[in-house]
Amino acid sequence: MVGSLGQPGFAMDLLEREEHLRRLGDALASAVDGRGRIVAIAGEAGAGKTALVERFTRDNAGRARAHWGACENLSTPEPLLPLRDIFRASGEAFEPGVHHFTAFEALLRLLSQTGKPSMLILEDVHWADAATLDLIRFLGRRVARLSTLILITYRDEEAGAQSPLRHVLGEAPAGSVERVVLEPLSQGAVSRLAEVAGREGEELFHLTGGNPFLVTEALAVDGGATPETVRDATLARAARLPPEGRRLLDVVSIFPRRADIVLVGTLLAGDVEAGLDACIVKGMLVLDNEALKFRHELARRAIETSLAPGRRRELHQKVVNILRQNPASRASEIAHHAERAGDIPAFIEFARRAADEASRTGASREAAAHYGAVLRQRQALSPEDVVDTLERHGRQAHLWGDAHTAMASMTEAAELRRRSGDSIGLGRVLTQLTRIAWMCGRRAEAEKAVAEAIAVLEAAPPGPELAWAYSHRSQLEMLAFKLDTAVEWGRRAIDLAERLGEQEVIIHALGNVGAANFEPPGAAAEELERSFDLAWKNNLYDHVERASCNMTCTAYWRRDYDHALEYIERGVAYAAERDLIHWESYLRGWRAMINIDRGDWAAAEKESELVAGWSLAPVLFRSPALFALARLRVRRGDPDAETPLEVVRELAASLSELQRTIFVVAIEAESLWLSRPPSPNNGRPNTQDPEVAAVLARLRDLHALALERGTRWVSEVSALWLYLLGDPVPSVKTLSQPMRDLCQGRWKEAAEAWRKLGFPYEEAIALSSGDEVAQREGLAIFDRLGAAPAAARLRRTMRAGGVRAVPRGPIAGTRANPAGLTRRQSQVLELVGEGLSNSEIADKLCISAKTAEHHVSALMARLEATTRREAAAEARRRGLLAEAKK
Repeated sequence: MVGSLGQPGFAMDLLEREEHLRRLGDALASAVDGRGRIVAIAGEAGAGKTALVERFTRDNAGRARAHWGACENLSTPEPLLPLRDIFRASGEAFEPGVHHFTAFEALLRLLSQTGKPSMLILEDVHWADAATLDLIRFLGRRVARLSTLILITYRDEEAGAQSPLRHVLGEAPAGSVERVVLEPLSQGAVSRLAEVAGREGEELFHLTGGNPFLVTEALAVDGGATPETVRDATLARAARLPPEGRRLLDVVSIFPRRADIVLVGTLLAGDVEAGLDACIVKGMLVLDNEALKFRHELARRAIETSLAPGRRRELHQKVVNILRQNPASRASEIAHHAERAGDIPAFIEFARRAADEASRTGASREAAAHYGAVLRQRQALSPEDVVDTLERHGRQAHLWGDAHTAMASMTEAAELRRRSGDSIGLGRVLTQLTRIAWMCGRRAEAEKAVAEAIAVLEAAPPGPELAWAYSHRSQLEMLAFKLDTAVEWGRRAIDLAERLGEQEVIIHALGNVGAANFEPPGAAAEELERSFDLAWKNNLYDHVERASCNMTCTAYWRRDYDHALEYIERGVAYAAERDLIHWESYLRGWRAMINIDRGDWAAAEKESELVAGWSLAPVLFRSPALFALARLRVRRGDPDAETPLEVVRELAASLSELQRTIFVVAIEAESLWLSRPPSPNNGRPNTQDPEVAAVLARLRDLHALALERGTRWVSEVSALWLYLLGDPVPSVKTLSQPMRDLCQGRWKEAAEAWRKLGFPYEEAIALSSGDEVAQREGLAIFDRLGAAPAAARLRRTMRAGGVRAVPRGPIAGTRANPAGLTRRQSQVLELVGEGLSNSEIADKLCISAKTAEHHVSALMARLEATTRREAAAEARRRGLLAEAKK
């Protein structure tokens, strides 16, 4: 079953869990060899996750050290609660306010101690806080190099497809996570257990659905009648306790996970021992070191909900009164009990304290939740406390990635500051609102907010708030490629910040000015290098990465790929070490873009698909990877190019910035160029085609705007597709040699220049306009790249031009692996083997849900399986999963 039933006369081995134990054993053997992994054990409440892990760790106690931690069902999760358990058991101190990466490093040291390999058990992670999820991501990216097996348990019904936990597991490196799902017991297993107890098995199976915990509870009730719910069973057992046992049970039930035995004794005026033995013997409670806990959360909830409301509030209030006298008590725990006691002043005090601790730890989601809970009690707050809490809530929601909630709080805070006449406070909030609105894709509101911020702050004595407002105005102008005004506002920010000694403003503004000065080559280097160096010296993580991204983009726009890759490598290493996933996503996306341009499409596909699947990173930061993925799929003729393109199309439309809009329109133009039949006259699409005409109109507008703002790289990209779609390029004087030569019909010079720059796709495009020898050379390049649509287009052009014996090109299917699966089928099969749903597979691979469903159905048919789990098992039996990982 699910482990020992925990009742007198019912000690039994696990039933129907042999395969699960075997898989855990294989994972531990791999960890012992230095190739650790995470095993995620999912199941409904009562499925026996803890029993399975306890049995496995007990059986393997001689092979690995076990470190246990668990999450708790507090109203707002406490940051890194599992680490408290682990460090307490190991004798190490845990500081609540320490930044979570410091705690992560301490855990790594603990797991890497010499001696035995380690097992790290994290239970109930469906209740995990954001910092604990960050810990799982942090470990997932390093576990393959550790002699550690990480076991996490969670309820799959509480971790749906959009759960942050599912996203964290889905974003782990391939092969580092294995999913184990605990199914209910079969009718045969339930019948065997019922027979031991002298009960009828078929009825028991139908009433419990094979849920092991419900089976246990039902069998623990005396008499022949089987209770219909776990609540009935638990209350029936509780009713058979002596009065002192029931009182103890009631008190322990108000604690979400475990109750300190000393605290319980205080609540019961010392009367613990009298009821303790009865509760343990009856299997209701477990004594775990110096704490008492229910054998299962379902049983705890049954007892807690049976208490009269007045009695519950009374007990919670007593806990609050006791805990607040102890300086070592956890603020989030006191807030939890205060909220349930209806003690509003205590709740506000400790929820704010918990929020402050969470923000210092880096657990922004929990900090925002605590501040949000305080705001729900705003009738008890002073006006200044309301606006201060709104600002704090907005900042933490923004850091967590909930930009729309952040914007709502900051907008309300701004209105309250406006009404109070606090110009400095209003300017500060409006400047923060500028950044948040831009992150939400609401550029017009961002521009309005920063304009008002500058207006109100310039009417007051100059201070750091005004310097920040100037710098944010500079950033908005730079992002819109209004380069002259970006430099102007940035210089104002730097001048004022230097007078005030505001180092962080200087760093921020230098990044704006440097990014705006990217032409001519080398002009941006001084400001950007200084911004980077100052940020590094001051250990300002986000500013280090922002400088890295600005340096990368300016080098990319100049086609200075060697320097761009240097900046990317440095920035990615820095971000990966600190788990700054937003910035890492952005930089890796640009590396994928460079790999496409240089012709390494396999590397580009691997990187862009990986980053596109990191759904916890906002779209803004994944946009370069999504652009790369859409470009690559269009050029290869792969399905689902529209899936990543639609995401970035919405982003570009909301921000209205040249640097994003140009990529969307260029991809749309290329798709039309490849899909429309070439004209016999000039080899270009029919410009009267409505879709072609619409894209040409947008290209003309972008080209004119790029010329107006002096942004050569945008003007060159737009010129390329204007030329290829058959529209005259308005001006070629500002274009660099390859593009100028191509647009003026000098295909040979253009091809040679692209070859020297290392752009094979563009070289092949230029060669396509040449003689037969050049066209054959271009065709060979397209075939080598895997640019099937461009190759097919060129073949049609060559045949139409009278060329004989046009090479046929690669035979279809050469990208299938030795098992006969295509590359995409291999990827999907691996993810099915990891237990991902169709929607999760779609998110991971950035394909449509319909495409994912089609692939899974085809694989199930091929494997002659009726369920996904059968398909995964059959694939393992045939060795196809191992093949899929190659």
